Amino acid sequence: MTLLRVSQSGQVYDVDLPYLKVTRDEGGGYYLHGKGHFLFFDEREAAEARKHDLEVYGVIGGGTG
Repeated sequence: MTLLRVSQSGQVYDVDLPYLKVTRDEGGGYYLHGKGHFLFFDEREAAEARKHDLEVYGVIGGGTG
């Protein structure tokens, strides 16, 4: 069974993707999702930086956006 999450704008995200993905939300901002993660960011650059950290270092720390 696939784990799905819904943003405040009603957009549906797959949290069980085998890879991390940054997607622009219809309500504004960006979501980093996949591999069990569902994180919101105001800026794409911040989402991409967190994606990189998770892929390279496995680091979650810090706040979102």
